[in-house]
Amino acid sequence: MDEIRALEPSEAEEFARIVGMAYPRLEMQALDVKERWINRIRESIEEDEAASFVGCYRDGRMVGVMKWFDFHMNVHGKRLLTGGIGTVAVDLLHKKEKIAKTMLFHFLQAYRDRGVSLVSLYPFRVDFYKQMGFGAGTKMNEYRVSPLDLPAGNKQDVVSLAKEDRADILSCYNRYAAKTHGMIEKTARELDAFLDRPEHNAFGYRKDGHLSGYLVFQFKQVNQENASIHDLHVREFICETPEAMRGLLAFLRSQADQVRRIVFYTQEEDFHFLLADPRNGSDRLIPFYYHESHASGVGLMYRIIDVAGYFRQMADRRMGRESCLITFHIRDGFLPENESSYPIRFHNGQPELLAEPAARADAEVSLDISDFSSLAMGAVRFHSLYQYGLAKLSRPEYADVIDQLFAVSQKPRCTTGF
Repeated sequence: MDEIRALEPSEAEEFARIVGMAYPRLEMQALDVKERWINRIRESIEEDEAASFVGCYRDGRMVGVMKWFDFHMNVHGKRLLTGGIGTVAVDLLHKKEKIAKTMLFHFLQAYRDRGVSLVSLYPFRVDFYKQMGFGAGTKMNEYRVSPLDLPAGNKQDVVSLAKEDRADILSCYNRYAAKTHGMIEKTARELDAFLDRPEHNAFGYRKDGHLSGYLVFQFKQVNQENASIHDLHVREFICETPEAMRGLLAFLRSQADQVRRIVFYTQEEDFHFLLADPRNGSDRLIPFYYHESHASGVGLMYRIIDVAGYFRQMADRRMGRESCLITFHIRDGFLPENESSYPIRFHNGQPELLAEPAARADAEVSLDISDFSSLAMGAVRFHSLYQYGLAKLSRPEYADVIDQLFAVSQKPRCTTGF
C-alpha cells in the first residue's frame, strides 16, 4: 500500500528533485537557484499555514509529490473554504504506475472529510483531469494591444507602489475578490512572493489617499538583437472603480514611445470593446471576415466533491426566481460516494436539498460530475450542455427553467496561480 503523508522539512530536497525532473526548467539547474528553491520549500513547510507539501511513499521511498492549498473563494458571493492542488509530480522511475491517480484520490477524500465541497486545479492535461471529474472554468484571453489603442485619459492619480504600500495593495485586491465570483483571497505571504520578483513593477491609482486599483507588469525584450524594443506584460490588473481603470489605462497608453505592445491576460469577455483597434497584430482573418483579436486558453478547472454539501452551503443563495422540483442524477466514477440522485426543491430560486428522493419531480437531469461542476460555477450554460448532449433532460420544456437557475451575470474569475 502506498502511504500519503505531509513532508518533513528535511525532505525538501527530495521534493525539489522530483518536481525538477517532472517539470524540467533549465534555469532551475543552476546550483544557487536550486538551493534558494529548496530553502523556500523548507521555509514554506515550516511556516505556511495555508499550504501543505504532501508526498506519496512506496516501500518508504518518496515516489510522488503534490502541494495542497486551503483557499477562501468567493462562490456566488459567499466566502467558502475550498481546496486547491498543484505541483503534482511523479518520480521518473515510477511513471504509469497510477501514482498521480492515487494522490488525486487521496486529496479529494481528505478535503471531503473536512467538509469542503469544492476544489480546483490547473491541469497539465485537460482530458486527464476531466476523467477524474474536473470541469473547465472560464477561459483566459491574451490580448496584444498597441498602446495608442487604449483609451486616452488622466493619469495624474497614478503612483508608483513600494513595499510600504503592500498592505493597501492587499486590501484593494481582497475587497475586489469579496465582490467577484470565483476570486480567491490573497494572503500577505502570497503577495510578497509575487511582488518580490525583481522583474515585477507595481503602480496604483491612489486618490485622496485611497488605493482603488493597481497593476503589476514586467518588460520583455522582443528581439534579442535589439534591446530597445520591448513588450509590456500586465501580470495583475485589479480595479475597484471605472475611474481607477481609466487612470491606469491612461498610464499604460503613455508608454507608447517605449513599448511595442501591451499584453493583457484577462477573463473579461467584453475586453475588445475597450480598444480602438482590438486586432492583435497577427493580420489573420477568420472566415468569412473576422479579424483575430486575441488568443484564448482553457485553464483552471473545478470539481464539486460533495454535491449534497455544496447545496447545503449554497442554501441561502437565490438562484433566479423559479419554483420547481428538479432531481439531478450525478455520475461520478472517480469518487463513488458522490454519485447519487439529488432532489432539489427551488422556491423562488432558493435551493433546498430534500432528505428523501422525490416521488415525482418536475424534471430530471442526468450529467457527469465534471459538467455539473462547470454548471454550478456558472462557467457554462445549461442550454449548451443540453444542446451538446452532455446533459439529459426528462422534460425538454424545462430547459429554460434550469438554464435560468444556474445563469450568472459574470462567469467565475480567478487571477491566483498555484
